[in-house]
Amino acid sequence: MNTEKSKEELLALLEEAEYLLEEANDTIHAIRSGQIDALIVKDDEGHSIFTLKTADHSFRIFIEQMSEGAVTLNQEGIILYANSSFSEITGLMLEKIIGQPFQRFIQDKDQLFWSRIMLNAWEHHTKLELRLFTADQNEVPVLLSLKRLELSEGLCMSIIITNLTVQQENQRLLQESNEQLLDAQRVANHLNATLELTVEERTKELTINIAEKELVEKELRTNQERLSRVLETMAEGVIIMDVEGKTTYANPMAKKMLGITGLNRTEYVYADWQMLWINGEPLPPQYYPITNAIETGNPVYDYEIAVQPLEGERFYISMNAAPLKDTDGEIIAGIGTFMDVTNRRKAIQQKDDFISVASHELRTPVTSLQASLQLMNKLRDRLDSPMLPKLILQANKSMDKMRALIDDLLNATNMTEGQLQLKKSWVVLRDLVDDCCHDIRSGGAFDIVVSCEPDVKVFADAHKIEQVLVNFISNAAKYAPDSKEINICITQEKDVTKVTVTDHGPGIPAAKIPYIFDRYYRVTSDGSQYSGLGLGLYICSQIIYKHDGDIGVESEIGKGSSFWFSLPTSPIA
Repeated sequence: MNTEKSKEELLALLEEAEYLLEEANDTIHAIRSGQIDALIVKDDEGHSIFTLKTADHSFRIFIEQMSEGAVTLNQEGIILYANSSFSEITGLMLEKIIGQPFQRFIQDKDQLFWSRIMLNAWEHHTKLELRLFTADQNEVPVLLSLKRLELSEGLCMSIIITNLTVQQENQRLLQESNEQLLDAQRVANHLNATLELTVEERTKELTINIAEKELVEKELRTNQERLSRVLETMAEGVIIMDVEGKTTYANPMAKKMLGITGLNRTEYVYADWQMLWINGEPLPPQYYPITNAIETGNPVYDYEIAVQPLEGERFYISMNAAPLKDTDGEIIAGIGTFMDVTNRRKAIQQKDDFISVASHELRTPVTSLQASLQLMNKLRDRLDSPMLPKLILQANKSMDKMRALIDDLLNATNMTEGQLQLKKSWVVLRDLVDDCCHDIRSGGAFDIVVSCEPDVKVFADAHKIEQVLVNFISNAAKYAPDSKEINICITQEKDVTKVTVTDHGPGIPAAKIPYIFDRYYRVTSDGSQYSGLGLGLYICSQIIYKHDGDIGVESEIGKGSSFWFSLPTSPIA
């Protein structure tokens, strides 16, 4: 037989070998790049399937074993993939989740909010907390993390769902632990007092072993350490005092608030500060809340006292106190917790002052109006009396003053409730200033000098800005009556337009400037009494802030004050 092959046959075999080699190389490349998940191989026994464990396979195992839920959505919000953790969170089988819209797990009241979140998530990585529906219609608090994925199949949305149920339960348990502070203290004292007796009795009875004793001691130390950490980090002051009036414990906040110095763990020295009643009179020691609780055996709640340091401002604290008893019911100490309520006390005083001022301010025009009406009543048959026009004018002035006071009250209430509405348009500031100055100029008591570039405009509510200007100018006339000149300066830069009203009066003390725009605040540095509710500058500040502007004052005693406000030159989008 002739085994030699012709040249053409050899070339054909070579070409076939090159093709098979190229196909093998392509297959190896596909395997290495993860493009192939399995191979089908034919042998003498038939076809066999061999799966490949690629990086993608490991990644899928990782996703399935995550404690957080994971889902993938298409651009229509349909669930393309969900892992087992998400199935556990919702209580549904995976086959009932895949292909469903994710919105079916969102509460009805959150549907619109969820739609906005999804729109934003396609552009930005987004995190938020929501409550999802489960299969049994319960709600599960979760943290959602949304991120857009660009896959070969197209854009998808990846959502990682973290179940917050345990975290919120831990927060609830922590709150309960804080509320049980006094109980924990009693338990610790009880354990301290009875531990040695318990060990002795159980030793005599031969029913306790060393392991149980160590467990009890460890639990006691743990309770003491936990109690100590709670006391050390509390925002309220805590003091424990024995029946002889000696302080045996003060936490860091108590030391800070009352100026207590700890010589060691059981000895404390108080600063030479004075305890007072709310009315300012000295508070006798027997009326101290902890002392009172020890002597009477009754708890004390929300007991307010004043504290006057040697240097510094008086402050107020609210104290709760209770007696501590041993296992026999005997009082062995007293514990007190307290917090700073100075702001609350100031708010009460501010309210009382405001009611007093408002009553006085409203009584004056009402009395004047009543007198005018009584006189007009007497002249009702003498309509030609020369007194009648004067009485009508006086009555109108009284009505105007009452209306201004009531308007201030209503404006302050609306601003507090966020109901201030603006009607903006382009306003020429020079024209607005001239309108505001007309009444004061006509009186002839003041010379108002305005410096302003022509045609300076701002985009603002003309009526509201006029209200601010009138307040600034009338205050300059009222509080600086000897300053015959009032200067108004208007400057405009690229982004900001600034208006300044300057008088040459007595000025404002530096200590009072930080509070000048507070509600109900009235400056009476020299003992003079001025009319008003203390709302004018507060209303001005709220108007300017609503315009996205700024407001302030600069003053020097004996040289005068400059009240100013600034507004954006161009409308803010």
